[in-house]
Amino acid sequence: MTPISPNPYEAPKASFEPIFSAQNPLEEEPCWREGNILIASVDARLPPRCVKCNKPATMDSPRAFMWHHPGWYALIPLVVYMVVCLFVRKRAVLVLGLCDEHRRRRRNSSVGAHVLGALGMIALFGAFGLSKLWLAFPAGVLLLISTVLAVTGPRLLQPVRITEHEIRLKGCGSAFLDSLPEY
Repeated sequence: MTPISPNPYEAPKASFEPIFSAQNPLEEEPCWREGNILIASVDARLPPRCVKCNKPATMDSPRAFMWHHPGWYALIPLVVYMVVCLFVRKRAVLVLGLCDEHRRRRRNSSVGAHVLGALGMIALFGAFGLSKLWLAFPAGVLLLISTVLAVTGPRLLQPVRITEHEIRLKGCGSAFLDSLPEY
């Protein structure tokens, strides 16, 4: 502890030594599993391993996960759903690790979705521009496939529940989950 300065207007001084506690972001927060669900505190730092195959991985930038109770889907027919979800959703930010192979798969599915979407739009405009309506069906199929690929392909983990203290995610690989303690 530093001695009290005789100057009351002097800026306070703090120690720059790391303090290892549960509140310190430099220290890995504990995470555990419950069956096939990953559970971590909302401010946790996951281990530097791929969440799919448990190989050593480079950590991504922080990723935000959002969740709301599934009961709110009853409002889907209404435009009110979009407004209500802005207020009732919970949010947590985690840093996930991915190995090169899974990072490449994620990037390729994202690129594939964009390419198929562009081809579908070109085919759709071509079908109506050339008055060849039979071409509209394959264009619609391409657009549907690109939409499904865009929604499901790049997704790594899916939040099951977020509370004020913890986040529960599904979609981790079994090797990663096996390396975590059981809840």
